Amino acid sequence: MNAALRKKLIVAFVAAGLPVTAAFVGYDLTLPTEGLVLSPYSDPVGLKTACVGHLYTKKDVVKPNYTEEECMTIFAQDYKKHRAELDSVLKVPYASEWEREALTDFTFNNGIGNVKSSTLLSLVNQGKHKQACEQLVRWVYAKGKKLKGLVTRRDNTMPYCLGELSYDKQKDFEAFKKDYEDEVRKTKAN
Repeated sequence: MNAALRKKLIVAFVAAGLPVTAAFVGYDLTLPTEGLVLSPYSDPVGLKTACVGHLYTKKDVVKPNYTEEECMTIFAQDYKKHRAELDSVLKVPYASEWEREALTDFTFNNGIGNVKSSTLLSLVNQGKHKQACEQLVRWVYAKGKKLKGLVTRRDNTMPYCLGELSYDKQKDFEAFKKDYEDEVRKTKAN
């Protein structure tokens, strides 16, 4: 991802009041797997979508094109909404902030309705965090068809869910965190 888009994402997530772990997972996992499309399109299951997997609602005004800044703002708001929806159905503390963000990405991708009825949520609510994370690999189908992109997404989500980030990923996070904290300081100064 280019540095300018990374900066726009950080600005939007800071403005939305989301923590650095949410911004990093949004940057490293959700954005690359959802993709950024500046005009409306139909997703793999035929839902009207724009920006970073933003599903249109009846209240949305459909624009023919969006700027990257607009898309990052919409993305941050969508991420925040899915995070709150997930928090509302969890009955136990998360094992880690990484698990929380991995499951937020999962909710972002599948919707809270599917999450509510999932074995994954049931296991988390029983405190069986590892077993819950292992459920991710079952969620690789769309309309009965196994999608390579979902297989890759779940494989990339697993280390976050388990809180087992590689050394390289930890280094990436530290660099990202510095940029995120710089933006927080700028925001507070203004």
